[in-house]
Amino acid sequence: MEIRVADFITNKLYEAGGEYIFLVSGGMIMHLTDAILQHKKIKYICFQHEQGAAMAAEAYARFTGKLGIVYATAGPGVLNTITGVVGAYVDSSPCIIVGGQSKLSLAKVKGPRQFPLQGFDSLPLFKHITKYSILLDDLSRVRYEVEKCISMAKAHRVGPVYIECPVDLQGAFFNPNKYEGYSQSSETLNNNKALNKQLEIIKSALTQSKQPCILAGAGVRLSGANELFLKFVNKIGIPVITSRLGMDLIDNKHPLFVGRPGTYGDRPANFTVQNSDLLLILGCRLGIGLVSYDFQNFAPFAKKIIVDIDENELNKPSVKPDIAVKTDISLFLKTLLIKLGHYRFNGYSWIKRTQEWKDRYPVDLPEYLNEKNGINSYHFMKVFSEKMSKNDVFVVDTGSCFHVHAQAFKVKYGQRHIITGGLSTMGYMPAVIGVAASNKGKDVYCITGDGSIQMNLQELQTVVHYKLPVKFIVFNNNGYLLIRHTQKNFCNGRLMGESPKTGVSFPDMRKIARAYGIDYIRITRLSELNSKIEKVKKHKGSIICEVITPPNQLLIPRIASKKLDNGKMVSMPYDDMFPFLPRDEYKNNSL
Repeated sequence: MEIRVADFITNKLYEAGGEYIFLVSGGMIMHLTDAILQHKKIKYICFQHEQGAAMAAEAYARFTGKLGIVYATAGPGVLNTITGVVGAYVDSSPCIIVGGQSKLSLAKVKGPRQFPLQGFDSLPLFKHITKYSILLDDLSRVRYEVEKCISMAKAHRVGPVYIECPVDLQGAFFNPNKYEGYSQSSETLNNNKALNKQLEIIKSALTQSKQPCILAGAGVRLSGANELFLKFVNKIGIPVITSRLGMDLIDNKHPLFVGRPGTYGDRPANFTVQNSDLLLILGCRLGIGLVSYDFQNFAPFAKKIIVDIDENELNKPSVKPDIAVKTDISLFLKTLLIKLGHYRFNGYSWIKRTQEWKDRYPVDLPEYLNEKNGINSYHFMKVFSEKMSKNDVFVVDTGSCFHVHAQAFKVKYGQRHIITGGLSTMGYMPAVIGVAASNKGKDVYCITGDGSIQMNLQELQTVVHYKLPVKFIVFNNNGYLLIRHTQKNFCNGRLMGESPKTGVSFPDMRKIARAYGIDYIRITRLSELNSKIEKVKKHKGSIICEVITPPNQLLIPRIASKKLDNGKMVSMPYDDMFPFLPRDEYKNNSL
């Protein structure tokens, strides 16, 4: 039986678990969008801009574990998705981007910079930012390539793929049963014999360790091992730290949880890393934001056991593993639990010390209560997080809010925190649409800033149009606080493009809310903090909550860098964070 190619693609994506398609309609995807309407079951959300659609698909995929799907028209349409696609690539989000293209005969003309209407040879660009990219140019290969793309997006280390489909081929009819399908080849991540040998070595290292620590990242959840991970932690009794993308793996109040390390991490976690004699790293790619630029001095006394599904992450020129295990986290934890038998770490003094650091060095400092120029964002985040429920969901934009959220939020197990990770994209706000669409009508919080929200402000209309219950927390620090501090620290105080005085300004959020028909509330004083957070929490539907924060507030603690006379930047020690502790106190924290 013959079927239109556009219908075949849409049917296959739905059968593979694609519940939503995120798109901006366009002429070069006219058959694809028509196929959505003809399908009846698959849902769609129309955006104001393709970048928003791609970000929403990426976040949707990470939140649900299902395929995030984008349809984008030729030329500027697919090119607008690039930032979102790169985000999906570096943060391992299973997405399929279907891009339109001019008629095949026009698209294949080479030589001129541009030949078809609105067309552009975008395939080479996507080959660098996806797991697999293909131009559909032969009806006999459509079935094979579509099935391959679906398989590639969901297999091994998940990520985005790109299918480019010329408009005339979209509308063509064919019988897929006449042509070859795709059969996934099974990849052996680690044969049993090799894995068992490594597990024996790891067991020996764990049982001999006096100051071990587990560092867990997003790969734990990607492997479906989040519950197994908690079982593992509770059984062996080793202190735990998490990456930002893994921050919702464990409750802040868990007796073994210490903190989140990094350049903008917290002192307890960084002290734990630097004093550990064994670091078991699970599904964490050890990005520079986590390990800092001084790779060699990250956990200098620790035997580093790195478990990752991607061999490239095990062999990169930064933190070198003493034991590199290429395997799925779920398989690793299951087999290691069996191998360890009744083992449980009995180093009470080490656990006690890590918890003492956790208690002694909070990021919400007492002096923040004396702030006269707005509300310190660290204090806001601590109070805000304490009032949130265990099943709430948070999408976090980039800017100072990105660091403050990761450092100060008190996670309750059961919550989800969707953060723009490796790319750290300002304007990530549309991601909340993908999450809210799939959250069964329950509230979703979007943490953003007065600068970040402007970069995709138009998608507030998408929130309004689809009646999504999104609660926006907008930090107003009069511009770009992170850039302000960077320029003050390294440009001798010369400022540019960080506030209205230096070239960039932002509209009144109250007026913005009114223009979009969204309810609005503003928090300016500590005395109203608790009551207004409660109002936001109880509010039905979307709302913008603007929080006025000090325009020169420090973002601390952080690993400081020094600029040498020759202009070279050097990092301070990983655990010697700014503001610097008294030297005797710092030394006393080195075991």
